[in-house]
Amino acid sequence: MQSRELQKEVVRRLRNVQGHLAGLERMVENGQDCVAVLQQLAAARAALGKITELVLEGYVAECLAKLQQGSGNAGFSARDLVRLLCRFLG
Repeated sequence: MQSRELQKEVVRRLRNVQGHLAGLERMVENGQDCVAVLQQLAAARAALGKITELVLEGYVAECLAKLQQGSGNAGFSARDLVRLLCRFLG
């Protein structure tokens, strides 16, 4: 993870997702309407998607910074990066 600010933001968002999931658990236990449960599941999924984007952005930025510094091994190849992008964004 590139920066301390990014790390804090990811942790904050993960805690929000934990809250979503705890709420979902209560909804299911209380027999809430399926539509309401599905809406909350969609919100949790969207939140996880945003966290994935943030972490991926941090990873790519870190690798590019290493390349620009000329530190040799950036920690990834073009093939690795394409595979990673396809896995998480495709």
